[in-house]
Order: sequence, then structure tokens, then C-alpha cells
Amino acid sequence: DVVVVRPGEKIPMDGEVLDGESAVNQAPITGESVPVDKTPGDEVYAGTINEQGYLEIEVTSEAGDNTLSRIVQMVEDAQSNKTEREQFVERFSSYYTPVVVGFAVLVAVVPPLLFGASWPTFIVYGLTLLVLACPCAFVISTPVSVVSGITSAAKNGVLIKGGNHLEAMGAVDAIAMDKTGTITKGELTVTDVVPLNDNSEDDVLRCARGLESRSEHPIGDAIIEFAEESDIGAPTVDDFDSITGKGVEASLDGKKHYAGKPGFFEELGFNLEHVHATTDGGVVTTKSQQMCERNNCLDLLEGTVPELQSQGKTVVLVGTEDEIEGVIAVADEIRPGAKAAIQRLHDLGVEHIVMLTGDNERTARAIAEEVGVDEFRAELLPDEKVEAIKELDEQYDGVAMIGDGVNDAPALATATVGIAMGAAGTDTALETADIALMSDDLSKLPYLYELSHDANSVIRQNIWTSLGAKGLLALGVPFGLVPIWAAVLIGDAGMTLGVTGNAMRLSRIKPDSLLNE
Repeated sequence: DVVVVRPGEKIPMDGEVLDGESAVNQAPITGESVPVDKTPGDEVYAGTINEQGYLEIEVTSEAGDNTLSRIVQMVEDAQSNKTEREQFVERFSSYYTPVVVGFAVLVAVVPPLLFGASWPTFIVYGLTLLVLACPCAFVISTPVSVVSGITSAAKNGVLIKGGNHLEAMGAVDAIAMDKTGTITKGELTVTDVVPLNDNSEDDVLRCARGLESRSEHPIGDAIIEFAEESDIGAPTVDDFDSITGKGVEASLDGKKHYAGKPGFFEELGFNLEHVHATTDGGVVTTKSQQMCERNNCLDLLEGTVPELQSQGKTVVLVGTEDEIEGVIAVADEIRPGAKAAIQRLHDLGVEHIVMLTGDNERTARAIAEEVGVDEFRAELLPDEKVEAIKELDEQYDGVAMIGDGVNDAPALATATVGIAMGAAGTDTALETADIALMSDDLSKLPYLYELSHDANSVIRQNIWTSLGAKGLLALGVPFGLVPIWAAVLIGDAGMTLGVTGNAMRLSRIKPDSLLNE
């Protein structure tokens, strides 16, 4: 089948472009923050969005086998394959109580019958053991700790869907993180403006705002928003035309202007190897970084553009028919505190942190180096993220996955613990995940790990302390060393209060303030 996809429509099936050119927003499937240009012969995925041009697509997969359907199936499979953890407490208590009750009966009956001991004395000993047999402190040692941990997390903006997820999070040795919308904000913004040929930054932004005012491209929206925030006015725009996959052109105040990719300007006949930089009092401005052999001249092809691209930024040139007026770089900003949160996770003992993204390798590398993850894997489709999670789970003792999109849902379901960005996350990601960071604050991630780790410690302390105390008291009962009041106050009520008080210590843990670090 051949389907027609008009601007603004979703691509209904996986396929190959037969005719037309357009920029396609692949964020729902791959997580790429910048739309990808598609021309005849390129592959497109079901669920992605045609941003601008007209496309004719030849369908290459059946309805039940397209990318979006496979994502749904992977989520269902991953969730069905997860087995419920059998709680140690439940298994142990099923044996513990009958054994202690039987021991109490033997203590009460055997000595008087076989050795002529005092019936009243050993019946009291038997009753004392029955008091100790009550597993209250032991049984509540886990749930009271879990409730304390989950309640504390909720007060601090972390929603945990169950006690098993709280325990599992504290035991993971590796953490996988999505890039777009998780490490980054998922919103494009202008990061650099490099004026050329004696133009100012305001001149470049004014022209760019005019050119992009009629464009529907997300990069154009970012430039317009930045210009508005900088209080840069817009020129009069006439004869606008969008050249799909390359750029835009229009008349600004009666003069022809262009904005687009460096390759677009090469096609227009510009020599990008030697462009005069704007100077300030005879000194090249700090934004003009890569100088060629000529005085006050930039090599855009070998210097400025590659350097900006190596930082994960998308480069847009702005110019007239006669000169290039400037360079604008646009990028998906890293979330405040992301770098500090990753460093804090390392400090807390997380062995390996990896970034998994559908974005291109150049952008992924720049972000990975900036935030300090141990490893990154780029250009991943949802099923490839699942395979990466499985590899990490085999290599390390448990792996947590943090993501926000539909494309992250299978990986969230496959991971030991799935964590969704609560505000930015899609409904699918939130439904699939075990934990949600409600304010999209990555500083809550180290807090969550520390809370979970401490909760596991408190649970172990409660279990073994309650068992140890009851065991020691039980051994002393047949020898008359433990009166019944001690069994009540220490072995029963006392231990119950003790494990509850110990669990309440979890409420003292607070998130670090990493947002401004």
C-alpha cells in the first residue's frame, strides 16, 4: 500500500518514502529532540509526526508488526515475565509460629509428665513461650518500613507504586537514563549567536525571527521565543518560502534573506571557509572562536560549525544574497542539576550509569561528556533499548531505567525498576513505570536511591533484631530466666514499638538541593 501523509499528520505505518520531502518528528519513537529530514528512500516509523512537507510512503510492515505495535507488545511481555518477589517474612512466618507453639506445648507438658516438675510453673513457662510466639514485631518489620519509606518519598515528590519496588531500587548496581526529556528538558532553545560581517547579535536575531516567523519547524519556534525574550523586534516579511529539509527564504523589509543548514548556503554559492568575523574595537569577539590564517576571518566548515555540532547543537546560518550575517546554534538544554545528580549517584555507590537514546551519536556524545555518565548508546530504537537493559541486568545485579516517552516504555517494563519523569512523561511511561519523579527533578533520583538503600538496611535490622530478641528470650524461658511480664514488655510490645520507631527514621532522609549545582 502507498499512503499519503500531509503536514501535521501522524505517519500511520512503518514504511519507505517514495515521494516528497519533509522533516519528521521521531520523538515518540526514538526520542530525538530535533526533527529528522526525510527524502525518497528513507525509512519512517508508525506514530511519528510529519512536521512540514507532503510525503508518499510505501508501507513495509503489517498493522500488527509496525514499530508502535511492537512497543505495546514489548511492554506487555516484559510485565508478564516479571515474577512477584516472595517475601522472606511470609515464608519464614509460616514455619516460625507453629514451631514456637509446639515448643511451648512441649515445655508445658513434658517436664511435669516425665520428670515430676511443678505443673503450675511449667504451664506459666508454656504461656510465656506462647506470648513470645506472637510474631507481631517480626511480621510488621517489613511493611512498617515500607510504609515509612513510601510515605516519606511521597512527601518529597517521588511516587513509589509498591514496597517491592522500593526494596528493588536500593539493590540496583546500574542505572540507565534516557536523554531527551530526562537528562535534557526536551525543549529546544538558542544557546549561541555568532554575528558575522560587522552585524550585531541583535541584527542576526532580528533577521532570524523574521525568517522563522512563518515556519512551523521546532527550531524556528526556539529562535522566535529567544528573540521575544531578548526583546528583539521582527521585520516586515514578504514572499516567504520553505525549502523542505534545507531552510527558508523570505524578503525582510524588501531585501532577500535566507536561513538554514550550512549545506543550503553552500548551494547558494557562499564560501564558508572564509567568513569575516564581527570585531569589537579591533578584537574578534569571544563567540568567534576558530580563526583561520586570514585576519578576523572564520572557517565555518572546519571550525565554528563543527565545534558547535560537537557540543550536540544544531547550527542555523542566517544571511542575504550577498553575505552571511551570522550563525545561530540551537540545542536541547540539559536539566539543571543533572550533572550533580549523576555525580551524587556515583558517590552513593552506583557502579555504572549509562545513557540510552535514539538521538544521533554526535549529540549523544556531547551530552554524555557534559553530564558525566560512564557510557552512552545512541541511535537506539525501543527494542534496542530493551536489549541494552537486558545486557546491563546480566552484567550487574539489577538495573533501573529512567525515561519519559512512549519509546521508553518497553525498557521501563523490562528493567528491575522503571522510573518515569512524572510531569514530562507520557501516560504510557507513567503507567508502565514502578516509580515516578513527580516534579521532573533529577535531584530526587539520588534521594530515591539513598532512601531505598536505607529502607533495605532498616528492614534487615528489624527482621533480625526481632528474631534475635525472641530467640534469646525463648531459650531462657525453660530455665526460668524470663518472667511473663518481660516476654510481654520486651518480646512482644517492646519489639513492636522498637521496629516501628526504627522504621520511622526513614522520614529523616531529605533530597539534596542539586538544582543550582
